[in-house]
Amino acid sequence: MNITNQNVEKYAEEMLATMSEYFESTDEFKKNFEQNKVGISSEKINYCLEKFLHAEFDYGTPGIRGLGRASDYWPRLAGYFRSAFSKLSVEKMRELDALITSMIMKCYLYSFLISDKKAEPSNIKTGEQLYEKWIPQIYMFDLGGISDDIMNMLFAIIKKDRDGIKDFFKQNGMTPGFFGGADKTDEILNGYVGAGLVMRIIESAKA
Repeated sequence: MNITNQNVEKYAEEMLATMSEYFESTDEFKKNFEQNKVGISSEKINYCLEKFLHAEFDYGTPGIRGLGRASDYWPRLAGYFRSAFSKLSVEKMRELDALITSMIMKCYLYSFLISDKKAEPSNIKTGEQLYEKWIPQIYMFDLGGISDDIMNMLFAIIKKDRDGIKDFFKQNGMTPGFFGGADKTDEILNGYVGAGLVMRIIESAKA
């Protein structure tokens, strides 16, 4: 899925709509986003997400390990659901791509809404540079290191996307459990949460 400025605005509107259910006013969050959105590079994001999701959708490569993983704890999506994934039509793959992209992007955009500090220009100038720094850090990131309040709000924001992905799995025969093992669906989806958060952390790092 190709990210455009219109997509970014749409994701932000959906995020603010959810936040309005928890806060009397979302004016400050909207203000934060408006002052920082100029720094969002759809070109860099598209480069990273296209390569990452292409790898996640690879059901031909043996095994379940994917980009950035040091172990099989976070399986590669198409490796985990190999049989069902191989039967998906191009249209279905595009549908799943859009669902996952929406969730990753909302995690990426989260800091743009909750931080009142004006974002400084990124030192990372190209998608290639961002990708090289981003991939190795995704599965090293500890979601437990973020405060419960911040993470609870984020998970409320992405609940619809997360549920939509799980519904897609069910409707397309993607049964959890690898050779009778534990259900790794949440680990896979949590990896995508980390992917969005880490992309922004890497992009905004001083050096």
